[in-house]
Amino acid sequence: MVGEWTGREARALRDAKRMSIREFAAHLGVHERLVSKWEAGGSRVRPRPVNQAALDTSLARSDDVVRARFSTLLAPAGADADLLAFVDAGAVKGAVPEVMSEKELIMAAAHEASEHAAAAESTNVGATTLAQLDADVRRIANEYVHAAPAPMMMEMLRVRRRVYRLLDGQQKPVDTSHLYLLAGTLSGLLANASTDLGYLDAAGEQIRAAWAYAELSGHNGLRAWTRGMHALIENWSDRPRNAVQLARSGQEFAAPGLARVRLLNIEARVWARLGSDTDSDRCLRAAESAVSDRRDELHDEIGGVFGFGPAKAAYYAGATCIQLGRAEQALAATERAIGLYTSGPPLQRSYGAESLARVDNAAAHLVNGSIDGAAAALRPVLDLPEDRRIAQLGERLTGLRRRIAAPTYRDAVEARGLDERIEEFCIATAAPPRRP
Repeated sequence: MVGEWTGREARALRDAKRMSIREFAAHLGVHERLVSKWEAGGSRVRPRPVNQAALDTSLARSDDVVRARFSTLLAPAGADADLLAFVDAGAVKGAVPEVMSEKELIMAAAHEASEHAAAAESTNVGATTLAQLDADVRRIANEYVHAAPAPMMMEMLRVRRRVYRLLDGQQKPVDTSHLYLLAGTLSGLLANASTDLGYLDAAGEQIRAAWAYAELSGHNGLRAWTRGMHALIENWSDRPRNAVQLARSGQEFAAPGLARVRLLNIEARVWARLGSDTDSDRCLRAAESAVSDRRDELHDEIGGVFGFGPAKAAYYAGATCIQLGRAEQALAATERAIGLYTSGPPLQRSYGAESLARVDNAAAHLVNGSIDGAAAALRPVLDLPEDRRIAQLGERLTGLRRRIAAPTYRDAVEARGLDERIEEFCIATAAPPRRP
């Protein structure tokens, strides 16, 4: 097809048909002086619409050899792909000499092969670029546990946008898979941050994107982590049965070690919310036996948000126990979590998980009748800067206020004072409430 005919294309069609100017003019039904005028003007001359249509018809009714010859005549010098156009047109072997010599055909085929291979080998991603992106993800995942969510979210978005731009280019398949893994981990981090800031719908969208990238990269560690994060989002969105299915689905991809321990602890928390002591205990026992020396690239090597060390496992166990009403077990587990966080490396100290463990610890103290113990546990939480007051804290503290409002503490001055401090904390929180 020709978009718009000029004198250049008209000359190429006449030559392809092996016609003289007089023959070509008669063929089109125009005066031969008009054909001469087209050819003299070259690309500067455009025939009238009625003659454009006549040229279209002539080309359409030409045989494969004429059309191949026409393409060749219009091709820039040395354009082997265009020289081979007659092959696409289905020309028979005997027609080769009509277009090119045997040597020209063989050389054109060789040039085409080398050019395509060179294009396939070209890449917009070098080893240095991938190494830097890997370092960015590791840094963000580890800084996030002790930094405010909103500024870190901007950094996650910046790095992911760079990954997206690279994916729009060309790279080797192994590097494309690596970029999909990076896009998935960054989308998972953004889902985590969206959750901490109280935007569960956005978190759900991010985690579904993370799953898609996990599938594209074929990375089981990311598949397992993503399913666990999605389960938590569903649980916080009041869809606990969906959460159970997601946590179980993740276990299909989790090798023994931190990935499986995390998923079993998540499932235990959801079963506790559903009121199933039996299933929660089963998951907690399975989590203890899933501990392994096997290391996972995401959970062990990158760590940070993706990690699930002893402190976080103790925090999750405490949350499960407080949900089941087991105050003594919850007290022991949360105190262990707090101790591990406070005595561990400062850069690995997750203020979010530690604060939530302290809220559960306070709840266990209240069940045991100790308002002073609850107040002591909450003191570091209530002193958190506003930009670190994640949404889960507001919700858990609201539940704590219901415990303080129980008849046991109704007339206690200390309880009233603690309730007022919690209310002030919730009013100044940086995260919006998820629901009325």
